[in-house]
Amino acid sequence: MIQVEKASSRHNKNVTEISLIAPTEQLAQRTMKIIEQRNEDINVFVPMSKTDVLHDALRIAKNLVNEGARVLISRKGTAAAINEARLNVPVVAINVLLSDYIESIEIAKNENGTIAFFSYGDITDDVKSICSMLNIDARYYTFKTDKDCEIIVKQALTDGAVLGIGGVMTQKYADKYNLRHITIENSEDNINNAIDTAKQILQIQKDELNKQNELKIQLERYKAVLNFTHDAIIAVDENGTVDVINPIAENIAKVSPGYAIGKNIKHVIRNTDMIKALSSKEKELNSLMDINGTLVSTNRIPIVVNDEVKGVVATFQDVKVIQENENKIRRSLHEKGLVAKYNFEDIKGESKELKNTISIAKSYASSDSTILVRGETGTGKELFAQSIHNSSDRKDGPFVAINCASLSSNLLESELFGYVEGAFTGAAKGGKMGLFELAHKGTIFLDEIGEIPIEIQAQLLRVLQEKEIRKLGSTKKMPVDVRVITATNRDLTAAIKAKTFREDLYYRIGVLNLSLPPLRERNGDIIILSRFFFERNLGESYSNYINTFYEIMKKVENYKWYGNIRELQNFVERICVLLKYHGDLYNFSQLISDLLTNHEKNDSSNVECENIAGASDISDISNNLNKWEMDRIINALKRNDLSVQKAADELGMSRTTLWRKMKKYNLNL
Repeated sequence: MIQVEKASSRHNKNVTEISLIAPTEQLAQRTMKIIEQRNEDINVFVPMSKTDVLHDALRIAKNLVNEGARVLISRKGTAAAINEARLNVPVVAINVLLSDYIESIEIAKNENGTIAFFSYGDITDDVKSICSMLNIDARYYTFKTDKDCEIIVKQALTDGAVLGIGGVMTQKYADKYNLRHITIENSEDNINNAIDTAKQILQIQKDELNKQNELKIQLERYKAVLNFTHDAIIAVDENGTVDVINPIAENIAKVSPGYAIGKNIKHVIRNTDMIKALSSKEKELNSLMDINGTLVSTNRIPIVVNDEVKGVVATFQDVKVIQENENKIRRSLHEKGLVAKYNFEDIKGESKELKNTISIAKSYASSDSTILVRGETGTGKELFAQSIHNSSDRKDGPFVAINCASLSSNLLESELFGYVEGAFTGAAKGGKMGLFELAHKGTIFLDEIGEIPIEIQAQLLRVLQEKEIRKLGSTKKMPVDVRVITATNRDLTAAIKAKTFREDLYYRIGVLNLSLPPLRERNGDIIILSRFFFERNLGESYSNYINTFYEIMKKVENYKWYGNIRELQNFVERICVLLKYHGDLYNFSQLISDLLTNHEKNDSSNVECENIAGASDISDISNNLNKWEMDRIINALKRNDLSVQKAADELGMSRTTLWRKMKKYNLNL
């Protein structure tokens, strides 16, 4: 059970990260009720002194900070005083807004005489406007210190005030000088806002702390990499002076630990080209050099800042070690990627267009002819390629896939056809099998075939025609039995005209053509696929949100899905994450708007704003202050494109509070 904690000189052993100092019992009780409803871990403290609340509040704040509190909350004046004490913790002020003054204004408008409004800092203009509308004879007094507070209360009496409206500090002096006084109590909304702000600040603190820890960890990682990597690393400044060298480099250079630091690199490695890299600004990769009898492969990378070279970093690797490690890694990678996982049954959809495409693909599976799969990005080209393989007589053989756009010309050639030992500098001992050789008796899938370099196209054409390969560095040809499936989202006929794709290769890879329909042309498949992704992401809990899901998909039913299945899958995944962590109350308007504005103008905002504007009949403001608040909410929503979060920020309230008020006034998005 939550209780108000009367602060004393003794320390509290269970101080929470967020603590609230309530100058009044009413604020404390209201806050505790909110904390209990929200199930927050926040302690509430009430100063024991009734004559010097501010001094006692400062003492409490100091004790809380010493005991581990990381964020404090209090009323505006008390919060300012705590801030001035420089306790090195953020202090969140519970703001006083118009809604907090409503009851006092109702009393004030029936008074005959001047009404004194006291506030720490300027009072909100909304209060002044309402007083003017209601013809209240109001005067406004501000203070910063306790002494100022006493002065303004006395001034108000001199000005003929019959009633004072303010806070705890002015209440003290109003009682002293016999001025009738109403102490403004903070509303639940403003308390909720302050708690939300405090939690956000605390989270930011934790995030920053995590970042600092990550930086420390990263620094230790860098140290570990530098000192324990198998690579030799040397860094020099713009003058060629060594400022970083790791133990491996010291060992290769045959210098004692620490000797090289501060010396010119020429005195550490005689035949180095790092000085050359300083002047050329060009990086040099995979160069071979001899350092004290050790053949190494070296990279020299200039450090360029604002077009000025500030140094060079060089790495060295023993060529023998490179060859051994490359052989192991390549064998491991190839062993993991030789299986096709998908079948035609895994292709979701019931549209006529899809079923016709699947029927054609199945007929192609019985043939060994090359297939060119055409389709936009995200239409599932590899899914069809794997399904064709698994429906063919080669299903028990390997399925090897490669993206032709992901590798340079030299790397792609060695990956496709392999190489023999000694074919080039750094070649692995014993050579390497190419992907065509690995795909023997199976299928090779060449994705993005339109991106293959022109110099490799002739070699690929030869392999397709002769059914044999020749490894780099070898004079021998090796027969291969491979079914070739290629895929592209490019217009290859245009590439042929542009001389970037060989016409003879085009006809060789396109013996059989398979065109995949874009998702926008697969009538009815969008909801089938989205439902499949939705259930897969949420598991058994999907039924809790299915109605919300269909409402969202209804709003995007006319979207063209230019990214096809991949874009739809990503969109549904975002929906699932938001539903899982925020539930049905999450406002999906922004998510939908972001999707629609990717390629189309979204005119829905104007329509929705009109629906909001007609949500409630408006009464005269002098008789019904609710109309004034409703107008503010409507205008804030319009100004912020119906974003509840942005409107709530502008109005100075939490999103939850704004939703509650919108429900109160029947404002529906």
